[in-house]
Amino acid sequence: MRYIQKLDTPNFFTEDTQLLTDWKNYKKKKKLKEYILKNEQNYLCCYCESKVTILGDKEKDGSHLEHIKPKKFYADLTFYYNNLLVSCQGTCHNSENDKTRYSCGHKKDDEYIDNKFLNPTIVEDIRDYFKYETIENEKVKIVPTAKDSNKAEYMINLLHLNDDTLLYARGKALKDFEEFWLEIEVDDIRSMLTEDLEFISFLRYEYSF
Repeated sequence: MRYIQKLDTPNFFTEDTQLLTDWKNYKKKKKLKEYILKNEQNYLCCYCESKVTILGDKEKDGSHLEHIKPKKFYADLTFYYNNLLVSCQGTCHNSENDKTRYSCGHKKDDEYIDNKFLNPTIVEDIRDYFKYETIENEKVKIVPTAKDSNKAEYMINLLHLNDDTLLYARGKALKDFEEFWLEIEVDDIRSMLTEDLEFISFLRYEYSF
């Protein structure tokens, strides 16, 4: 997970929601997702850091608007911009025809414990709560550091960040990055670790020398 700096509430969101009380009646979710992904999240899931997509077909869309504090219990924050991020559907790395939602916002659902939840829009050093371990050669697991292992463990379990699809995807991301680096022969590998890379927190941890 990584820190996400929220910008000021965009005017279009204020105008589009000022008369609304029910989230279901907000019809411009795609526009808001595009704005958040482009300007705040570098087109990465707010939780697992997988690349996310926005498609016109709702059934195939790879992302959804995520209420950090669930609107079921925090109704007053339903249209509060700083409570909104974009999560993947938990299906980014599924095999073909597998629509099971394995991780992230849909797994979290309405569960939220305020004194355990690491809010990526507030906790600026959120990366320091996690480290990574390679298991079985091709899989990469996310584990808590000593910073606050209880909170980190809560987030990992809540969001299912060690689902098998993510374990393999992290391993593949590392392999792909190393192959790319060798191909272009860059002297300083860290200069290539831009914030729009899939699983950037893991890659930065791997090359933290």
